[in-house]
Amino acid sequence: MTKAEDLEASRVNIFLHAENVRVFGEHERPVLPTCLVTGFLGAGKTTLLNHILSNGSNLRIAAAINDFAELNIDEDLVRSKDTASKLVELSNGCVCCHLLDDLQDAVFKMLESGGDVERDAVNYLMVETSGVSDPLHVIRTLDAKFGKCFRARLDSVVTVVDSDQLAFHAPSDAAISQLACADIVIMNKIDLLKDKSAADLVESRIQFYNSDAVIHKANHCNVPLSAILDVDVPPPTDSTSGGNAITHESSQMPVYISATGGSLRRPTSSIPAKTSKRNSANTALMTHLKRDKFTSVSVTIESEPISLLKLQNFICSPLVQNLSRMKGVLWIQGMDDYRCVIHLSGRGRLGFELDGKWSGPPTSTIAFIGSNLNPDEIKTSFSHCTVNALVKITTMDFSHKGLDVLKSSKEFQIFEDVQEKEDFGSHYFRLTGSEVYGYKEEEIERNLRIDTDEMNIDLADAVNASVDRPKAFLAYKRVTLNGGESKLVLCYAGGLEPANNIEVLLREAIKVLSVHFRNVQVCQCGT
Repeated sequence: MTKAEDLEASRVNIFLHAENVRVFGEHERPVLPTCLVTGFLGAGKTTLLNHILSNGSNLRIAAAINDFAELNIDEDLVRSKDTASKLVELSNGCVCCHLLDDLQDAVFKMLESGGDVERDAVNYLMVETSGVSDPLHVIRTLDAKFGKCFRARLDSVVTVVDSDQLAFHAPSDAAISQLACADIVIMNKIDLLKDKSAADLVESRIQFYNSDAVIHKANHCNVPLSAILDVDVPPPTDSTSGGNAITHESSQMPVYISATGGSLRRPTSSIPAKTSKRNSANTALMTHLKRDKFTSVSVTIESEPISLLKLQNFICSPLVQNLSRMKGVLWIQGMDDYRCVIHLSGRGRLGFELDGKWSGPPTSTIAFIGSNLNPDEIKTSFSHCTVNALVKITTMDFSHKGLDVLKSSKEFQIFEDVQEKEDFGSHYFRLTGSEVYGYKEEEIERNLRIDTDEMNIDLADAVNASVDRPKAFLAYKRVTLNGGESKLVLCYAGGLEPANNIEVLLREAIKVLSVHFRNVQVCQCGT
């Protein structure tokens, strides 16, 4: 081959190579925008996650949920809502210590060729850490420019704070780290703060550990999507903005994912602990569990349901009230069709709700988290809550004198014609306000447009969230009355007092009535 022919062949090969690169070469691989949600035990992280997943848009969100306990109750609760495009379970340990490799593998699998991101089955990732995690290692992993997560783009680190808890107690080492790493802090549960001075105290404590984070005040983590995710809602009118439009299914309002990210991040969120405003004990990572002495106990009972009265005595006892966190999905006698969710957080505040019906055989699963727990004591005490457990209940009063108190209170209506065979000992009542305002319940719902079922749920929430002693607890269920009408009723399972504290029940009933009847000017009788 002559020199000229060799030169021509080289020129042809160059053009062929360029053409092959254009036609067959790899295109730019997509990134996975990611939001890291952290916060101490019971602050409201799963509430925030459910708020994001249920926002109404069709963001295709994958949720990686870390639970310190062996049983991942949070993942179960999110799964039951069926709002996430993909769920990744990270259980029985901290994602910052033992499960970081699992998170990296899950992200890598979503980002691999032909994976969920490339197929556009997922376009945003939410990572929820456990309540006792130090998020710094996770932040560094998601920020890394190489490795399995190098195409995960960390858009924001959101720390959820239980405002009521922080107003009364100094944060743990893990909670301090969670605050120091935050781009955004959600001051959750502000309705539990007594006044503005308490809110100012909480805000100043947050700023002491992190003066740069943006603070949003909220109840039930109800904050705008654009405040925590790098998205625009509604979209800009300029079609050249470069965002990725996603149609809003319910209102057709699109949500735009930022093409570049970075608008919510602050430079110091991934600074090593020694250069941030953390205390000196927090400079050694991977030891936060030893310092805070957190352990978990998980219990599963499949053989029989839980007695409501025994459960009330158990969760109102000092053993449970001194825990840092409790959460479970229970099979309760007399409520056999429904998944009963119960939880404890903060200053011993309880929660109860019905989470739909069982899709399989009913089972009670519950997790307890605290410092220096005695696993055998907790497991034995909870097992004594089953229906057939032979345990003496000292607060049982078979005369039901508490029922007489309810009957004499004009705020309530007693349902003596509802007594289900398998629910021995329980009585049902409702907050209606009929005798207080002079309206029949059907008039309250039809004419005043007051949802009495919602009113009774509000009462149960208020009673359970109280911090009075003895601790109050109130559950509810749905029953079918003799006329065939389905009503939500409150449960008095027996014991010395309804809700275990009649004073709290009556006090909160008056408050709830005043809120729901605030637009009613006069009583039906004209006064």
